[in-house]
Amino acid sequence: MSAPNDQGNAVQGLLPAPGPLRPLALATLLSRVGNGLLMTVSVLYFNRIVGLSIAEVGLGLTVAGLFGLLSAVPLGHLADRRDPRGLFVVLSLTACGLSLTYLFVDTFWQFLVVSIVLTMIDRGAGAVRAALIAAVTTGAGRVAARAYLRAVTNIGIMAGAGVGAFALHFDTGTAYRLMFVLDAVLTSIAAFVVLAIPRVAPQPHDADGPVWIALRDRGYLAVAALNAGMSIHYAVLDVAIPLWVVDHTDAPRWTVALLLIVNTVVVALFQVRSSRGVADPATAARATRTAGLLLLASMVLMAGATWGNAVLAVGLLAAGALVQVIGELLQSSGAFLLSFDLAPGHAQGQYQGVWNTSMSISTMLAPTVLALLPLGLGVPGWIILGVWFAVIGILFVPVVRWAADRRVAVAA
Repeated sequence: MSAPNDQGNAVQGLLPAPGPLRPLALATLLSRVGNGLLMTVSVLYFNRIVGLSIAEVGLGLTVAGLFGLLSAVPLGHLADRRDPRGLFVVLSLTACGLSLTYLFVDTFWQFLVVSIVLTMIDRGAGAVRAALIAAVTTGAGRVAARAYLRAVTNIGIMAGAGVGAFALHFDTGTAYRLMFVLDAVLTSIAAFVVLAIPRVAPQPHDADGPVWIALRDRGYLAVAALNAGMSIHYAVLDVAIPLWVVDHTDAPRWTVALLLIVNTVVVALFQVRSSRGVADPATAARATRTAGLLLLASMVLMAGATWGNAVLAVGLLAAGALVQVIGELLQSSGAFLLSFDLAPGHAQGQYQGVWNTSMSISTMLAPTVLALLPLGLGVPGWIILGVWFAVIGILFVPVVRWAADRRVAVAA
């Protein structure tokens, strides 16, 4: 494990410094290229090739997401008691093998079973991966590492989506199936790359104490809940903007792609830099408060695009997307630190399981919230959503202070 002062500079360049973060970054890039492939083609494959209806695909993924909520905390706890590196490799390779069974699915029930098992493994692997990051980083380097990995994630998904576009062009069963195989190959290679990280020793624990301490930590649960409420903004560009642009503004359809490109490029270029001022729970809370106010401004700009001609609409939407991604950078940097620093070192896996579960709940609820507010109410809905983000951001400061004081008291 690198010294804290080395870790703070570990991601100053294009490549992280030699150490655990380098293979973790390469593994992240490979696996996220695979994710980008499947994000691009999977729904069309199940609909056009397998023959499932869009409603069946949506229902299957929703049910799988509900089951996925059950796995993050137990597998995160197992990572604390075992080696998170080894467990992550096992889960990744298992997911690779199971993902190929999608190629043999031809009924809804088969699709449902495979989706449930894979989603539970995926959610658990996310918590285990976070525990591994916690184990090989410390201090400010931990936030910088998460920021760097998030930038790599965006680059990988963007590259995978580009490759997946070729499958969409050919629009054949063979082309789609090749993407599933390529995803499995890339994810398998990524799993073996993780083995370059030194083995992590199991964390000591009190055999007489409660097992599920993360579920008893009210301070951590409160911060995780606030973060889940704030994280609804991640779905704005994916869910709300396409329909808003097409149905409620004079902006051309290509504006949707423009806004996604703005978000992806800014995150890739500036996520690491935005994390440098986030050094402790107090600065993380203040960064999140600022993020909430920026998201309010962004929602107002998005709402304003419904008035005026095409040029004005594009300008307001682009400005709104830029303000939103700045808020996203600050909010994600604060979340990186809070998820780790408010958790005890001997139970990072279990606590990361709680954090990941809260994010999964946010992802599941976001489409409904956006359908009811901006898409359902129009301009007033955008304003209500923006005020929601601002209020949550303001609440972060006192709630994080309370959670941090509780953490100190427990440690004492």
